[in-house]
Amino acid sequence: VDTAGIRRSARISEKVEKLMVNDAQRAIQFAKVCILMLDARQPPHKQDITIARHIADEGRALIIAANMWDDVKDKSVSIKQINDRLQTSLAQLRGVPVVPISGLYGTGLEKLFQSVQMIKSIWQLRISTGRLNRWLEVMLEAHPPPLAQGRRLRIRYMTQIKSRPPTFALFVSRPADLPESYLRYLIGGLRDEFGLIGIPVRMVMRKGKNPYA
Repeated sequence: VDTAGIRRSARISEKVEKLMVNDAQRAIQFAKVCILMLDARQPPHKQDITIARHIADEGRALIIAANMWDDVKDKSVSIKQINDRLQTSLAQLRGVPVVPISGLYGTGLEKLFQSVQMIKSIWQLRISTGRLNRWLEVMLEAHPPPLAQGRRLRIRYMTQIKSRPPTFALFVSRPADLPESYLRYLIGGLRDEFGLIGIPVRMVMRKGKNPYA
């Protein structure tokens, strides 16, 4: 997705550009890995973040291609600006790879293609139920679920129900009472433990006991 050619629909006057926007949105729906091309000479714009969030909402893996790298004066400052903006505005795709490239000279393309293969394998990853629940036990011991209405919430079990993107079912005594902050704690732990970078991670809560006990 080349954001330089995508503007808000209300500001697009030419039919060709409207078709380009529609094609880009349709391509995201059917893609496995999306490469979002940014201008490396400036921090990501609001429009860039909006498109990245759309990619996450569609459940796709994401790589940032920082184009025009040959024209960047202070490369360390540029990459820091991009990473800082992504960290604050795109938490649902934490750790998304940023690959500097030059479309003019063709540099960085090999690393970009390697990153595509890497992020695709993460997007398709399946984690065994045994590994998940051993990890979950450690997470619960380090930070137990909070009290709700004077009673401790009980998280009984966890399993992966699909990949592309990785989606997990969490069996909880009272799912409606589990705070969003605790869910973020678990998802963050999943990313750190299993290297789930640059992809959306989904978790659904279910009521009941361990179905395999």
